[in-house]
Amino acid sequence: MFCFARFLMVLIAVSALTGCSGDKAPTPPAVTAQFHALLDSLDEAPPGAAVARLESFSRAHLDYDIADSAQAEIVHIRLAAKGRHHEARELARRGEFDQAELILVDLAQHLSDTRDGESARRDLEFDFFFGKAQWYLIRQQHEECEAVASRLLELDLTSYQASQVEMLLDKAGNIDAAFSRVERANARSSCRHLTIMLVQQYADEGRYPSSLSIADIASWGPQDTGFILRGLSSIEDYEASEQSFSFTGVSSKGHHRVRVVDGQLMD
Repeated sequence: MFCFARFLMVLIAVSALTGCSGDKAPTPPAVTAQFHALLDSLDEAPPGAAVARLESFSRAHLDYDIADSAQAEIVHIRLAAKGRHHEARELARRGEFDQAELILVDLAQHLSDTRDGESARRDLEFDFFFGKAQWYLIRQQHEECEAVASRLLELDLTSYQASQVEMLLDKAGNIDAAFSRVERANARSSCRHLTIMLVQQYADEGRYPSSLSIADIASWGPQDTGFILRGLSSIEDYEASEQSFSFTGVSSKGHHRVRVVDGQLMD
């Protein structure tokens, strides 16, 4: 039913345009070739941008009957663009924000007179970016959340919208601080556990390892090393002598460094 209605609307548009084409001159071959080249180039173009290019072509060749063909293509593309706003929102729900934003911008800029275009324009004023910040917050991507929310505050927001963004930033900051404390605590515990393992190696082999890295620790086998590998992302500045060792453990996300000297946690 939808396909028939769409075909009927295009047919009506073409018929209406053809009725007016009697006053227009035949299209020169060069212009016809230009039109077909334009159509070929629109295969990968967003519908709004395609409509804009076809409208520009039509205005430039109003005296020729090819302008009617351009207008018929415009009707077809505008019909096919229906539902693109929902498609963009589905992409955003999956976290594909760049692609979703491209669709919304295309609709808002070039198809603003349609329902999808009007909805896209409203989304780009606030809802799309606020939803993006919420998506990051829920998934514990706090830095990404704060970056999007901070950019939102640069827009012309209502007092209610600004309040929503500020509360979102408060939540992101509080959660980030809590996770940061957990990350640091885990790093300290991992360093402490690693220190015990190094002392045990010295007792067994009479020396400390000549090198120490995450790869070295992983090679020791899963027993007793899983906790260390979860808490640390790298080992820096390892030094060992016959009597002592020192190193810096970098936390799992790189936010904290724990210095160990002579088997003692320094901070």
